[in-house]
Amino acid sequence: MNIRSLKLAAPALAAGSLLVLGAPLGAADYFAGKVITIQVPSGPGASYHAYCQMVQRNIFKYIPGNPTTTIQNLPGGGGAKSASYMYNAAPKNGTVIAMIAPGTITVPLVRKVKYDARKFEWLGSPAARPYALWAWHTTGIKTLEDTKKKEVTVAQSGFAGAGAVLVRMMNTALGTKLKNIYGYRGGGALNLAVERGEAQTRTNFYSGFMAAQPNWIKEKKVIPLIGMGPRDKHKEFIGVPHMRDLLKPGSLDLKVYDVLALNLKVGQGFYIPQGSSKQVRDILGDAFDKMVADPDFERQILKRRIEFSPVPAAKIRKIIKDGFAAATPEVVKALKAIFKKTK
Repeated sequence: MNIRSLKLAAPALAAGSLLVLGAPLGAADYFAGKVITIQVPSGPGASYHAYCQMVQRNIFKYIPGNPTTTIQNLPGGGGAKSASYMYNAAPKNGTVIAMIAPGTITVPLVRKVKYDARKFEWLGSPAARPYALWAWHTTGIKTLEDTKKKEVTVAQSGFAGAGAVLVRMMNTALGTKLKNIYGYRGGGALNLAVERGEAQTRTNFYSGFMAAQPNWIKEKKVIPLIGMGPRDKHKEFIGVPHMRDLLKPGSLDLKVYDVLALNLKVGQGFYIPQGSSKQVRDILGDAFDKMVADPDFERQILKRRIEFSPVPAAKIRKIIKDGFAAATPEVVKALKAIFKKTK
């Protein structure tokens, strides 16, 4: 090959495409011997880590070349640190796959951050889960109305996390007196916070507790106060209000909630960096689809006591597109006001 041919081939190689000196490289040859990192946007010890662990232990079976997989926790900012890394620094050659932390997607609407989740290459989500605000059983807080009578503390990871934002919206729209306590790195630390009495409540998924502390649900050590996101059909939620039902139809509050709730509709979405080659996207996207369709993967998910309610990549893209389209200037202004609140 002459010097000119080498120069023409170099950009393709640098971009991480499946080309070697201008010739297509088979998928099996490309991924053979490679290590794929599955990145968790939080600390260990809860359901975010469990979902990433399930993907890490299964997706390689469906990728030609049978690559090795490993797992990495990158907590910070309620998931923003992981998303920023994926947008700006992660290799675009298919060797790093991340899970989005619900809440992270809509942050660019209201704050300057170093990522745009609309541009990520989505692979799919194994679950979009019901969400709630839960009170520890010894606090005496049993209903949402109790949180309107006095200040109630809420353990949170980061300011931009879905739970923290929705709690601040509750204060604005529902008159609650909730105070977010930030800085806990992952679900395990959040659970310890309420168990030790450092905070009275925390936001979490039903399956988040079932994965890490199943006895807390069975023994009613945590009490759901209000549901959010997808509707929860578990018996513990009978009589528990859902946030969307408490907001006036057609109101600005409801419009704001619906934009925020797109994060929960996407759920535990997995993605690779924007700018990854089409071939890499197709190979990993096909592998993810096959993994989710495998009954054994579903069995493993349910065995871990976490929810299995898949959302395909095409639907994730539509949810995000429609949600951002609904973020009118009026809605964005209201969102920014919520983000400015400290509690």
